[in-house]
Amino acid sequence: MRVLFITSSYPSHLDDPRGIFIHRLARGLCGEGMQVTVIAPGSPSASAHGVQDGVEVERSAYWVHRWQGLATDLSGFVPNLRRHPLLLVQVPPLIAALTWRALRLAPAFDVIHAHWLYPAGIAGVIAARQWKIPLVVTSHGGDLNLARDWWALRFITRRICQAADAWVGVSRTLCEQLVALGALSDRVAHIPCGVDLPDASPPSNDEASTAHQGFKAFEGFRLVYVGSLIPRKSVETLLEAHHELVRRGHSVACAIVGSGPAEDRLQKIVQRRSQRNVVFAGAQAPSSIPGWMSAGQVLVLPSLSEGSPSVVMEAMAMSLPVVATDIAGTRELVKEGETGFLFPTRDAERLADCIEHLMGNDGLRKAMGQRARAYIEAGGLTTPQVARKHIALYEQACAMRKRAPMRHAL
Repeated sequence: MRVLFITSSYPSHLDDPRGIFIHRLARGLCGEGMQVTVIAPGSPSASAHGVQDGVEVERSAYWVHRWQGLATDLSGFVPNLRRHPLLLVQVPPLIAALTWRALRLAPAFDVIHAHWLYPAGIAGVIAARQWKIPLVVTSHGGDLNLARDWWALRFITRRICQAADAWVGVSRTLCEQLVALGALSDRVAHIPCGVDLPDASPPSNDEASTAHQGFKAFEGFRLVYVGSLIPRKSVETLLEAHHELVRRGHSVACAIVGSGPAEDRLQKIVQRRSQRNVVFAGAQAPSSIPGWMSAGQVLVLPSLSEGSPSVVMEAMAMSLPVVATDIAGTRELVKEGETGFLFPTRDAERLADCIEHLMGNDGLRKAMGQRARAYIEAGGLTTPQVARKHIALYEQACAMRKRAPMRHAL
């Protein structure tokens, strides 16, 4: 089977974290004998054509090459627009570029799989309608969350939901939202992003190794955050909890792994409080993340909203307990008291309580980590398992298309 991915985020090289979960799925499908080609936006740092881990990547230029900035930021398409409103002029050319490339390539494929409802979903609907090819659309969370606030995006989302042959929500909450917007419940599949299951924490000999080994050498308790530094991630809650734990007399270090527009503000918070043992590691290559996670004793994710956070599954696969906010997405992965703890959003004191409970109980941390890894394996959340679930969905979509034409279009 030949599958055409359309996405607004994809790694420009193997050490690029942007859209790594989409590349992981594409790579997993190739491992199951599928042929996968990805259409992604052009990038100043990537060639127009390439192959990564057996996945063919076609990048569509949508602006002057060196000024293609709309889809290059680590924090995502929408946060990038909010910081740089002038980039709005690049949105129509981006949609047109993805659509034009999809129309050209689609006839050679059996299924189109669009990641995110827009702009990829728009291009997918047009190409699928033109060539009468089954269309699968995945929501990764941010697209539906934004559609709740903007009526224009809500209209587009509803039309795409009505047009696709099958839909994927990476969390059960997203599946419910897709049905509410017009998707047929029997064609909505809950398939979280898959993760690789490491045999052990791999050694690293890059520059990040020295940093995370130095962090691991800290004699106190070690907390790790991995992700973009954007307001939605609420990293300041983690910094407040760290400050509270120190105030209670504990020796605690915190590694903030990632970058983004909130980084300067977060560093100023640390400086203002004179907080010690807080490490801002910056953006790291995916190959360096396991080293940082293995250097920590708990992963903390204080987000205000999430789809199905890959970083939580990556930590669980490495037998690392997780303390995360009690929100849809994380709630489906972290089992309270079994694989980690959940706390209310922005509640730094409760977060400190959860961490304090784990600090004094090595046996509990180890047991939670073991149960977390077992949950990933038993829950079908490894890359090969998730790839096989997608193949079954593609086959279902192809069978449905043979019996019925597409019902709607944008």
